[in-house]
Amino acid sequence: MTFLSSFSFRRFAVLLLVLAIGVGLGAGLERLFTPPPVVVETIPEIVRPIAAAPAPPAAAPETLRCEVRMPAFANHLYPSLMLSCGAAYPEFTRNLTITVRGAAVGQPYQLQIDSNLFQRPLTFNGVAASPSFSIAPVLPWNYEALRRVNQLHPESFVAAVTQSGAATAQATLTCIVHPVNEVVSRIYDPDQQEWRDMSICYAGFVNEDHPWITQLLQEALAGGGVAQFNGYGFGRDSVIAQLQSVWNALAARGLNYVDVATTSGGSPNVTTQYVRFLDQSVRDQGANCVDASVLLASIFRRIGLRPVLLFKPGHCFVAVYDAAEGGNLIPVETTVLNAAPFASALAFGTQDLANTVPYLDTPGFGSVDIINARRAGVKPIEFAGP
Repeated sequence: MTFLSSFSFRRFAVLLLVLAIGVGLGAGLERLFTPPPVVVETIPEIVRPIAAAPAPPAAAPETLRCEVRMPAFANHLYPSLMLSCGAAYPEFTRNLTITVRGAAVGQPYQLQIDSNLFQRPLTFNGVAASPSFSIAPVLPWNYEALRRVNQLHPESFVAAVTQSGAATAQATLTCIVHPVNEVVSRIYDPDQQEWRDMSICYAGFVNEDHPWITQLLQEALAGGGVAQFNGYGFGRDSVIAQLQSVWNALAARGLNYVDVATTSGGSPNVTTQYVRFLDQSVRDQGANCVDASVLLASIFRRIGLRPVLLFKPGHCFVAVYDAAEGGNLIPVETTVLNAAPFASALAFGTQDLANTVPYLDTPGFGSVDIINARRAGVKPIEFAGP
């Protein structure tokens, strides 16, 4: 048992030695064939500044430009309105509007407007308070040229704006100029959406200063109806006698009623009526109801009476007050001129008056007291001569 035990021990020791040698040999071989560890070098991060985004390009300055408009009458011009009512309604002489856009704020500008209907070109200087603005300047109208417009024709208005002595913009408006005989009776107001009565413009065709009236009054006196024209000096009967004397003198001249009042048409916002001047009716030996009414009203005003033009749909007639301060109206129907005696004119006029006065506050009816029109600033359109 001792021998076996010794033998077994030695055998066990040899096995341990062999195992140790194997382990050592394996470790050596592992070191021999295992690649060395890879050393990863840490590279510090390079910090670069981020470039700022490019600024957007500055907006180019707006181009200077201008526009010419005639907003009230849709590019139609009515000389009669300007000549008769320009003093009472100054807005009718400022009927051009110039709009400037692209102006340099705070910089001076010069505006020039020219037309064949001006006495001279208009030059206007200012400083631009904003990039866009509008101007309705007082215009240097040639009123004599307006008075002599006798037919429809086109007319140009040229506007030029200059800023800083360099930039210039120009615009042209071509409008239609109407004959001076077209009287504006109504204007449509789009803001109020209603028609504005402008019958007062007819007072511009009543011309108590016309030189022809002197001749007519001499003829009336020669007819023997009255010894003198003295207005309201001798009461109502004297007033009627003076009216009859004038009526007879016109009838003796052969002045007839002629129903002609056609116009060429114009702005849809304006209603007009063709009316002859006093001398035109005399020369033509004819007059419609409005022509004859303004003719008689001119003469009645000249002899010191207070005439009134009265309107009802499709018709006009004339009346005078029977006293200087007012009173009752004496109406005269003008359409029977040279066709009926003065008594008939009074009778028909009385019927007209009864069918008009109760409706004076309704559309289509109206009256124009010539004295009140003069006080309001509506003056006679100047006699232009032959």
